[in-house]
Parts: sequence; structure tokens; C-alpha cells
Amino acid sequence: MGERLVRQLATFSCSRGKYLFDIIYLRRLTTEARLGKKNKDGVLTSLPAPSPWPGADARLLGVGAGLPIDKLARLATFSADDFERFTLEWASDYLGKTEEIFEVQWRGGAGDKGRDVIAWLDAPDVKPRRWRLYQCKRYDANLGLNKAGVEIAKMLYYTFIGDYTVPESYHFVTHRGVTSPFQDLLDDPEKLKAAMLSTWNEYASGISSSAKMDLNDSLTQYIKKFDFSIFRAKQPIELINEHAETKYHLVVFGAPLIDRAPPPQPPSVVAAAEARYIAQLYAVISSHLQKEVQCLSDFETSKYHVGLFKRSRLTFYSAEGLFELARDQFSSTALFDSLVDEFEHGLVYSYTEPSEEPIERLKNTVMAAQSLQLGAHALAPHMNSKDREGMCHQLANKDIVDWCAYD
Repeated sequence: MGERLVRQLATFSCSRGKYLFDIIYLRRLTTEARLGKKNKDGVLTSLPAPSPWPGADARLLGVGAGLPIDKLARLATFSADDFERFTLEWASDYLGKTEEIFEVQWRGGAGDKGRDVIAWLDAPDVKPRRWRLYQCKRYDANLGLNKAGVEIAKMLYYTFIGDYTVPESYHFVTHRGVTSPFQDLLDDPEKLKAAMLSTWNEYASGISSSAKMDLNDSLTQYIKKFDFSIFRAKQPIELINEHAETKYHLVVFGAPLIDRAPPPQPPSVVAAAEARYIAQLYAVISSHLQKEVQCLSDFETSKYHVGLFKRSRLTFYSAEGLFELARDQFSSTALFDSLVDEFEHGLVYSYTEPSEEPIERLKNTVMAAQSLQLGAHALAPHMNSKDREGMCHQLANKDIVDWCAYD
């Protein structure tokens, strides 16, 4: 064919682990994000990605997981561990890749002084260094001032004594959203300020267990001058939409095969990944026409063979879409590998029949694929007729099938 085409197969791994960390650094270098944490010597070390969701493949397939359901409803059911995993995914793969953000730090834990996720807008050598705060909390009910007030009090107190600067914005991030009364206060910063001043003693005890934070004249004047418009609530639907831009979203919210988009049209030029099965198609057509065939132009006057060629490419790409989902979204390709095995062994008598011409072998194998019983295979309900036909060409592309070989 004038050149050798080599198919490159990418392998993917899924790191596993628990959240055994105190701080995450995510530095954005051009378009890349880097994760790390400090060890006991203060050295930045590698940090595993968010741990995989339990039953990730079942969630993607909608098998035994009750999927798909409304995303807001699913978010509202998250356990504490689920929400921690979810916010880590969002912080690392959405905030960390936002153009204007230089670095993201996860500070949640003892001694965080009311700071869960910090998004730095400037490098460390920039003074004053601009930042945003995302306070990620999972509560049993919608967040109200009775609980948010403690977090606001921490911000007011620690900026008052100079432990850290005032952020450009402060976002409450919860899985259920906020109460209507609290949202009313967030929408009217002056009312929120008045509420904090009048109820300070209710929240001051939550700032520190070792000291009492009385509302003295200096602190009162500081709060009166403080810009309460920085306090905002990130609505759950907004959080979901931002998480949708991460690589984790399909695993969390479900069933890409159920709502699978149609495969793209095959490229006008045969790709390297198609090399082997295309070579076999040329050999089949060459055998049928009794002339040498090395490219489409060699049989472009035969409507039948042009149709066979185009249909084969279309179905190959349909089946290839399944493999791309395995590569990009599933914890492993085991399900798809087992599907290939089902077709290889289920069609063996069709593609090895010695008495048939190559083109009859191909056609009979494709027809047998349409009725092949896949038993309880998890992918069976998600396959269409193009996928089944395309699997035959996938087998040829893997050199499992050779339409012209007679042993």
C-alpha cells in the first residue's frame, strides 16, 4: 500500500488510594496541572488522583445503580466521603485548569482557619497576592446562617488579626445549597453584616476552642468596614455544570452508553488505526473483482463495492466508539476485551468456513454477528446493529480474522 501503517494502542491506569493528605498543591503550567503534597520534611511529593468511585463501571453502564437519575437529586444523596471525593475532583480538574488561576491548595482539616480550598490568582512573589476561597461543606440539610455564621466569623477574625488577607471572593460550596433566608442575606450584604454583628457571640465560640473572641471596639469597626459582598453561595447546579467539564463527570453521574452520541463520520483519508482491516477489505474486493486493488479509486466505478467499503468504515468507527469509552471513562477495558472474545468465539464457524469465497465469508460473518447471543454481557443492551457489524472489522483489524486465509 506504499507505506506501513501502525496502530498505536494507549493504555490507561486508574490510581487508587485514600484521602490521607492535609494539603494539595495544583500548579498550572501552561495547559497542564500538577498535583502534590508536602511530606514531613516540607518537600513537595506526588499525590494520587481522587480515589475511584465504588462500582464505577456499573455507574457508567447503568447496571444495578438506578441510573440515570436527576443530577441534583444524586448530588443531594452524597455521603461525606462522596462529597469530599466530588469536591476534590472539581477543585483539581476544574479550578486547577481555569485560565486565571495560578495554583489551587486544599487546606481542609485541623488548623485550616476556615479555609478549605484556596485558589491563588498570582504567583507567591506577587504582593499582595490575590486569592479566592471555596468553603466546601457537607451538611444534612441546606446551609443556613446558623452554621455558615461560624465560617464567616473565622474569616472576619483571622483577617482582622492579620493571619491572612481578605480574598477577592468567598464561596460556600455545599451539596444541597443554602436556605432561602441565608440566600437573602447573601443577596443583601449590609443585612448579612448586621446579622453577624448582632449575633457575634453565637458564632465566636466556634472560631477557636482555646480562646474567647469577644466583639471589642476595634473588631466591631473592622466588621463594619468589611465588604460582605465577597460572600456567595455556589449553587449546586453551577457546581454540577463546572464538574461536567472534568474527566470524572461521567463516572459520577452516569450511563454514557445509554445516552451515547452517534459516532463521527469516518475521515476522508484512511487513518493509521484502520490499516489492517482496510488491507483485508482491499484483498476481499480484489478477489471478487479478479483484479488488483490497492485503494478506493481502483474500484470506484463499482457501486456495490464502494458501498461495501464505506459501510465497513462506518460500522468500524461505531464499534470503535465503544472502545474509546473504555479507554477514556471506564476503570479498565476488561468489559470490552471480553466483548471481543464473545464475537471471536461466537463467529468462528462463519469466518473460518473453507468452502466460501472471501466476500461471502465477510457477509455471512456480519449477518451472524447481528443475531449472536451475548447472554448476560453487560454491554449487550447498549449495542446497535452498526456496533455488531463493526465488531467483525475490529476482529479483522486485530488480525483475529482473515477473510482470505484458508488453513
